[in-house]
Amino acid sequence: MKPNSHNMKSIFKLVPVFCLLLFVMSSCKSQKAVVDANQEPEEVIEETTPEPTPPVKEEPKVDPEAANRALDARLSNYFGQIANATSINAANNNIREAVGMFSNGEAPVLIIFYAANGTEDFDEPTTITKYLNYLKDLKKAPHKVKEMVMDSQGRIKELVLVKK
Repeated sequence: MKPNSHNMKSIFKLVPVFCLLLFVMSSCKSQKAVVDANQEPEEVIEETTPEPTPPVKEEPKVDPEAANRALDARLSNYFGQIANATSINAANNNIREAVGMFSNGEAPVLIIFYAANGTEDFDEPTTITKYLNYLKDLKKAPHKVKEMVMDSQGRIKELVLVKK
């Protein structure tokens, strides 16, 4: 006996409908039981538990002296990299990075050439860009950082150097 192809097609059409009906019934949002018509519905008391507050994280205290020492070391490292660069392009890249630590490329640089009895004599003031290019040409870094004046964004706005 050969199955009727028309009956098979109608069965295959009913399978998706049946699956859809089963899905709709199982995904009903309300999971309440059906209440008898004579029975009063029970009062539902929802318990609200307050969400736990996350612990307050204390801001790590930044030691200004440690921050200045780190900035000083980073700047001195740039001085050495610029003076000992293997190519002009490498030196120029280091100059660009170092200038990024300053409020602008025209930040003043003061170099102390003599200090005695509490008096300091300064060389003619220059800018950070000119000083870094001087290091590139000189091929050595003869100065170390004595003092840095910072702006409100934490960038260097004035630099005082002294001979090593």
